Amino acid sequence: MKTLYSVEGIINRDFVGQIAYTISLGETYHKLDIGFAFDQQRFTAEEITPELEKQVADEVSEKYGKTLEGAELRQAILSDMKTEIHTLAMLDDTFIGCIHRQLTERHMIYDGDYATEGCIPTASFEGVLKVVVLVFNVIKDGTHYRLWIQAE
Repeated sequence: MKTLYSVEGIINRDFVGQIAYTISLGETYHKLDIGFAFDQQRFTAEEITPELEKQVADEVSEKYGKTLEGAELRQAILSDMKTEIHTLAMLDDTFIGCIHRQLTERHMIYDGDYATEGCIPTASFEGVLKVVVLVFNVIKDGTHYRLWIQAE
């Protein structure tokens, strides 16, 4: 497959929003792979510091009125907190897919009658492709992401 577009970026803690990329397809394609990857989805045990524990405990108390401490707090940091980013695609303003997988790398694949779950099979691609990175939660500063589009 031929790479049509590739971009990388960095998002920081607490960012919530959308980042849209618009690509004008110079010719007609019949297969498409929209790939997306990011790092730092979860905290590791080594990253848990007294400062992080205090910060999370304070935020949970403020937002939810709940007190977390000790093993329960560590478990929440390791298991419940995560960076959550999804991808959505449109072709000439027509929705062709959105995936919400909790994977740090995922693909939206279109191949004639087949499409990745969450996507609509599309026979050909021409015109304007818009890919929207939907950022719901980022838990660490300096979270890197990469978006790439390949086609045949």
